[in-house]
Amino acid sequence: MKLPFTAMLASLLSILILPLAAAQDYKDQIRDYPPDLRENSRPAIPEDYYPGGVPALLPQPSISIWDVVVSNTDPNLKNNNHTANSEPSIAINPSHPNEVIILSFTGGWGVTAPIWYSTNGGGLWALEYTITNPPGLSEDGCPCDQTPDFGPSGNLSATFLHTDSLGIDAYTSTTSDPIVLPDWQWFTVGGVTQTTDQVGKGGADQPWLLVNRDPKKKSQTNVYVAYDNFDGAPDMRVAVASDDPPDFTVDSLVGFSGGAVNPGQRLAKDLTTHAIYSLWQVCPIKFQNCNNIAADPKTIDFHLNRSTDGGKTWGLNGNPAGIFLVETQSTQPQPKFGTVNALLGGVDHIAVDPNNSDVYVVYGNRDSNTGNNRLSIARLTADGHGGLKWVSSAFVSPQADAALPSVAIAKNSHGTIGVLYTRFDGIDSKTKLPKFSAWLAISNDHGKTFAHNMLESFLATTVDDHDPRQRILGDYQQLKAVGKTFYGVFSGNGVPFGRPFANIDPIFFKTTVTD
Repeated sequence: MKLPFTAMLASLLSILILPLAAAQDYKDQIRDYPPDLRENSRPAIPEDYYPGGVPALLPQPSISIWDVVVSNTDPNLKNNNHTANSEPSIAINPSHPNEVIILSFTGGWGVTAPIWYSTNGGGLWALEYTITNPPGLSEDGCPCDQTPDFGPSGNLSATFLHTDSLGIDAYTSTTSDPIVLPDWQWFTVGGVTQTTDQVGKGGADQPWLLVNRDPKKKSQTNVYVAYDNFDGAPDMRVAVASDDPPDFTVDSLVGFSGGAVNPGQRLAKDLTTHAIYSLWQVCPIKFQNCNNIAADPKTIDFHLNRSTDGGKTWGLNGNPAGIFLVETQSTQPQPKFGTVNALLGGVDHIAVDPNNSDVYVVYGNRDSNTGNNRLSIARLTADGHGGLKWVSSAFVSPQADAALPSVAIAKNSHGTIGVLYTRFDGIDSKTKLPKFSAWLAISNDHGKTFAHNMLESFLATTVDDHDPRQRILGDYQQLKAVGKTFYGVFSGNGVPFGRPFANIDPIFFKTTVTD
């Protein structure tokens, strides 16, 4: 039943409202800004090649995988790069899929910031400092959170979290040629770059960008940027621009989060209908475990909303603030995942099947039988009335703690689903270092069952430093699909790929599935 917006808001606030001091304390602790940019390189050890006695890399004939620092045009980069390199995001040019770019915490703005790019499909990479600092802003340590996406014509858009005189805001730019002659276009007024976030300026967090055609005007391309407005509950907002450079004239309220978890807002685009989806988390404070950031586990509600008119209005199943999907238990943001990575980016992701517009949501789901923080996937399909209905759900990951999920779907007869995730495999008994593994799970039966492919097993570069905001891997990693090919990037240890010392690097992989 469709509720009046005022009634829905009143009901929500009765759950989410906290005393002001307590609410502010939560916000200061759950927002993912500032990022963890500390360098944690250490000498390589034999166990880096055989963590826990298992080979770090296993033969995967169908999956190509490279460390972007090692497989690089600069052969000496592997010897002198010590930056964090964590929280990687990826974009693939649909017009020329051999053009792939990656952003990560590899360096901050002086005059320019770094970008990883490949022109041969990921076999060889270059690191260039070509992203210009937004005009009129100080050259501080950011870019912080950053996500890119190519549009259908091959233009690249990217959004960046940046500090300014107001506080923390998102800034978005486009370039028609990110590789050879980058020409980043920022929307400026009086020589000063304008913020992407138009509401709650100074309080933005974790911007997430996707590009899609406009649902009404197919010749128009829209740049969508979801962000968390921490001046609110926090509020979930999505800003939209159709110009180049991007002038964000639309900034819509999508829903509300709350409680002692990061919202983890994520976007997904429907390539068929050109609708745009927003997914996020809520920890309702009516539950006692949502009043304490250190409580474990926490109660997590997942919410979903949709726009079918280019982001101007939102309302899935007739509800302006979206629909409730499922309630689970989850360990986030504390205790830290694997003892070294606080989950300050949520445990959720979403993708739309390009074959039939079904929606798939991956979410953190603590197994009540074992206590392991596993990942589940839900499938939603059209309900025949212009909305969606829940069809099924199943666990994705096996019996182990898993996080940092990203889901994508190939355009083939199976609608093959790929889920990238990282698993915590315990503390290595010899080195006392946390042991992780990165996996690509593949399903050809709409998410009912998965085949799991290990991408890398690796030791962490450091141990728990007792900082509750420590994040050696970052808050997210990304998997995307172009046609039948999956392209992904995760935070991994560079030693098995040829690094002379242990460092977290962006590890790129791709695989093509059949019909």
